[in-house]
Order: sequence, then structure tokens, then C-alpha cells
Amino acid sequence: MIPDDESKLDQIATRDLIEFVNAKDDETRAAAIYALRTRSTADAVTALITVLSNPDSFLARTACDSLIHIGKATTSKLIEALNDKNIQTRGLAARALAHIKDESSIPALFNALNDDSMMVQYWADEALERMGVGQIYFQP
Repeated sequence: MIPDDESKLDQIATRDLIEFVNAKDDETRAAAIYALRTRSTADAVTALITVLSNPDSFLARTACDSLIHIGKATTSKLIEALNDKNIQTRGLAARALAHIKDESSIPALFNALNDDSMMVQYWADEALERMGVGQIYFQP
């Protein structure tokens, strides 16, 4: 069970939080996703990446925010997510990378500029801009 007191979330084992991510109760799921922001284990990151495709935009966005909070430890999984078949997953992955600003993601973000989704293109461009990799567009 997820405690009501946010200060007690760190007392829950990571494996239990990952199980709560799949709970039927949305409030429990949201609390578990939020609590995972303090865990940088591969299992926690993978669980959060999975939530990016959730049709509930609140849960998906909370997972994205948790990945941003974890930081650079999520970069490799977020780069993989840029190739996901789900548009929302790709867009939120690009958004997270824009906030994390890990330079190792630059090549993947350049590739994402050619994505079919305008949301992915926007966040890829935003990420590159935030890292100081400005782009100049010109008519050949």
C-alpha cells in the first residue's frame, strides 16, 4: 500500500513501487510513478519508460517528469524510446532529453528531427537548442 505521507515513499522497496505502477487504482499508480523519481535502477527506469505510452496523459507525463528528475541515468533508455512505434512515447522521450541535456543524446536527437510527429520534432529541436547545438536553416 502506498502511504498518504509523501515523506514515507522512500521507505517502499523499488520492486514494490514497480508493482504498484501496474495497480488498478490510478491514484496508486500515480503515486508509485512519482516515487520512482528517487530510484535510478535499471528496473525503475524501464518501468517508467513503459508508462510513457500510457493512454492516460497524466500518468505518462508524470513518468516523463520522474525520468527527468532521475537525470542522465535515463539517457540510454530514452534514446531507445525515440525509436518506439508509439508517437507519445517518442515525444515524451524527446521532451525528457530536452530537460536532461545529456550531450550523448545529440546524434539520436538529430535523427529525431526527421520523425513523422511534429511533437517529436519540436522536442528534439528544443533539446538541441538547450544544449547549444543551434541550427541554421537555409535555402540551397
